[in-house]
Amino acid sequence: MARLRLQTVFRDHPAFCLLSSFMAFVVLCGVSTPRQTAAAKNTLISWSGHLERLRKVADEIGIQVVRLPRGQVVWEYQPQIPLVPASLAKVLTSYAALEHLGASHTFRTGIWALQAPRGGVISGNVWIRGEGDPYLLTEKAWLLALKLKALGVERISGGVLVDNSFFSPPVERLCIDGRCERPHNPVITPTAFNFNTLQFQLYPGAAAGSPVYVTWFPPGSYVAVENRAQTVASNGKLSVGLVSLGVKEGGREAFRLTGTVPVGIQNPLEYRVNVADPEAFTAQSFRELLRQCGITVTGSEAGAGRVPSGAKLLTFHHSPPLGDLLFGLNRYSNNFMAEVLLRDLGATRSGDSSSSLTAGLQVLRESLLRLGLHPEEFQLDSGSGLSRTSRASARTFCKVLEAVYMDFTAAPEFVSSLAQNGHDGTLRRRLRTDALLVRGKTGTLSQVITFSGYVSDSHGKVYAVTVLLNGVKNNWEGRRALDAFVRDVPRLAG
Repeated sequence: MARLRLQTVFRDHPAFCLLSSFMAFVVLCGVSTPRQTAAAKNTLISWSGHLERLRKVADEIGIQVVRLPRGQVVWEYQPQIPLVPASLAKVLTSYAALEHLGASHTFRTGIWALQAPRGGVISGNVWIRGEGDPYLLTEKAWLLALKLKALGVERISGGVLVDNSFFSPPVERLCIDGRCERPHNPVITPTAFNFNTLQFQLYPGAAAGSPVYVTWFPPGSYVAVENRAQTVASNGKLSVGLVSLGVKEGGREAFRLTGTVPVGIQNPLEYRVNVADPEAFTAQSFRELLRQCGITVTGSEAGAGRVPSGAKLLTFHHSPPLGDLLFGLNRYSNNFMAEVLLRDLGATRSGDSSSSLTAGLQVLRESLLRLGLHPEEFQLDSGSGLSRTSRASARTFCKVLEAVYMDFTAAPEFVSSLAQNGHDGTLRRRLRTDALLVRGKTGTLSQVITFSGYVSDSHGKVYAVTVLLNGVKNNWEGRRALDAFVRDVPRLAG
């Protein structure tokens, strides 16, 4: 039985940092033998001391430190050796998206029908066709339903179908660790409500012996719960199991809830899971939103269906601009958003008959080659880093950081999307010090710890820093050694 933990998924878009905050950072990257420039001439021992510490915690290391805006390499170790980057791959995907699509690009989701509404009625089915919006939350879908209501629609005589043909294949499932139901292993479609995930909330019953109370979001008829969980005394054991039993007849996904929840728990227990049938989930969730808007759907169809030739676009919704979307993608390391965005790049390649993933990887490859990187420095098969076969060198990341830093059309959005040390995202509890400002991306897999970002000291000197650690014996020790190196960069680079 799968034991599920609370999954944190980006949901809001706080205001981006001012451009002034962008002008203070560092980036680390690496090469075959330690190399020193004049700026670091008197600190070789200190650099070497950090290297020795890193060698104790990792079998493979790649590092590069570059002073910006000059692009001067301050120190490096094996910077051209491709290593597993983990979530640092999102930095590369973000860069290619900004270069290829632009920070103001948006993604459309449309509602289609064979004919316009007449007398408040749409005859036949309606189709939802998404074009790769990685952030189509329920409140955004609610706006679509309201727009349909604003057209005077009172009833749909058919059903609700979902067209995922914008991607090829229309549905993909990633699973790196065998825990395929967990949202960090995304279910990828171009039309996706709430990242193709369900959120369950559990509350204890009124008294010991009563059933646990369970709700789910988004609401709708897609979910059927077999609830065997019981409320126990306040000193009882908290132990919950939630497992999918698959999609049953009628397109509903069945879940079995077991275990015990002590009485008196104030805050709900929250669990996120991937859906087994994303088209049925989206269709039935949208049916519920239509119902709440006062639109009756009388047909029973709710699943996959391609928009037929001759259908009319009734209304649509655009995502926030790409620059805004990167905030959640990078700062909170959202795998789903990164993988959808990579396939968006592939879907925009005209005349490309390969899969959206393959085409997207080609766009990414071309972006990196234009920076003067060697093809041997990166072999990528993922937009999120959810892979143990993707490889990229430390120099690859530093080249991207340097290119973005010098590009005013991309720098504000890109830098603001990165986590800030001691404040938010994946750096909220790391590198807490007033002596430097860090805007960076972290990566973690079993035996992999990585960092890439901008580091700035109190004098405004900015560095691009990338550190790749593979074969890490203890992830906690590896993270400590990496953070100590990053914290020391301004002092050592002097």
